Amino acid sequence: MRCLLHAKAVLGPGRGMFCFRAAATVNAAPTRVPLQEVPGPKCYPVVGTLFDMIFDKDFDKAQIHHYFKKLFLRYGPVVRIKIPGQPTLVMLQNPEDIKTILNATMINPYREPIGCIRKIRYDDDYYEKKCGLVAENGEEWYRVSSLLRPKVLRMDNLHPYLPQMDQVTLDFLNRISSLRDTRGEITVDFKDELERWALECVCLISMNQRLGCLEPSLKSGSEQELIWHAAKNLFPYVEECETGSKLWKFYPNKPYKQVQHCMEKLKETSEAVLKEAELEMKLKLEKDPNARLSMLEQCLVQPGLTRKDIVMFMIDLIAGGTDTVANMAGVILYLLAKNPEVQAKLQEEVDKVLGDDTGPLTQRHLDQLSYLKAVVKEANRVLPILLGPVRTLQEDVRLGNFLLHKGWMLLLMSAFSGWDAKEIQHPQDFLPERWLRHRPYGSIHPCASIPFSFGSRMCIGRRIAEQEIYIFLARMFQRYTLEWKYGELERTLKQLFSPKGPLKFTFMDR
Repeated sequence: MRCLLHAKAVLGPGRGMFCFRAAATVNAAPTRVPLQEVPGPKCYPVVGTLFDMIFDKDFDKAQIHHYFKKLFLRYGPVVRIKIPGQPTLVMLQNPEDIKTILNATMINPYREPIGCIRKIRYDDDYYEKKCGLVAENGEEWYRVSSLLRPKVLRMDNLHPYLPQMDQVTLDFLNRISSLRDTRGEITVDFKDELERWALECVCLISMNQRLGCLEPSLKSGSEQELIWHAAKNLFPYVEECETGSKLWKFYPNKPYKQVQHCMEKLKETSEAVLKEAELEMKLKLEKDPNARLSMLEQCLVQPGLTRKDIVMFMIDLIAGGTDTVANMAGVILYLLAKNPEVQAKLQEEVDKVLGDDTGPLTQRHLDQLSYLKAVVKEANRVLPILLGPVRTLQEDVRLGNFLLHKGWMLLLMSAFSGWDAKEIQHPQDFLPERWLRHRPYGSIHPCASIPFSFGSRMCIGRRIAEQEIYIFLARMFQRYTLEWKYGELERTLKQLFSPKGPLKFTFMDR
């Protein structure tokens, strides 16, 4: 893959920071260690290991991580299963093994494409047989990634949006006040509200403007409501397609049509926004040829990026930045409400940095919120959004005394690493202090918790999501104290974890 083929960045040995070293020994192993078959449930022709799932009395497709935990306890940290119609799946729990695979796949980080998105875009002449970052691999993925990632992951490109994101969050907090009953409890499912906030924030970047979905007087058929519905439902519908029977491969069933509908709405919106952005950029540059360009405008003038590349990026960023960020924010609020001593410590830091100031939040403020950032890291460990990154091997890889074959799919379960008492002290406890610089609970393996993945296939929206979450928490706990008056939060798992049932918080004015 172009210049990337000539140099390979890999993770260094041991439990410390990532570093660079020669990659030639990643797949090498001492010949004195005989190869063994990767352990797992008994595999039968055609049905694979399906019987083991079917006859497990506790098996629940919506809680499949509990079944995976059983397999790790039964077979060890490397387990192989075979589901009919899918590649052999090997699951890894040990963070050192995860690091080895990330090393071995650093050059060509291939992951199984999101099939329904790939098919929709291939079947639509508009996209010209291209799928964008979410569904591509190989040369085409590298082409788009190498042009987009430097813009989206550069902090100096994100900092200009901080005041606007801050204002969106302040508007959202005002909306919360109108949704509370006399006891301070939110009277609607707060997950929907978080999705509105997340969409409003990400549209500042993906659409270069506010959408307006926080307005209290919006009608059900308004343009803002239609875009919100498409953004919040696209990836849940994708999950339904990808984890279901996949009949959409043969005919367009209901979930597939729902994905199509959401993508079409976002495509139509993105195209209209691009036309406006082009005109505004032209006028801006006529007035001042050295004017600072927004991230969307930088994409428009980037050689090698086509208009349709940008539209696909806008669609994926809008949808991905709505559902996942809202899920993450909801989990963090839940954990803070369930752990009032942590919430009080966070409020103490926020009060010290912000006080009662409602003036614009600045990067200087965020730089001082070290405990807040530790809260985010710990929440992503305790209740991560996904089990871990996936890689499909493009060549055989030796892992200890196991040979993992080309074409096998590897699920790098960093979530399990983060729950493992051998890796994390007191893993069942919500202790943000463990992430502070002095590491009071011991060192943490860099692959024990990687909620955004790692390397060139790291979530491209990571920096955006983090900035949104930091602002959100700072403003939320500057104004409110949260309570959760219900039982343990239940979550279902398809491709991502999602809350089961409504989120109901009580917001008490400070």
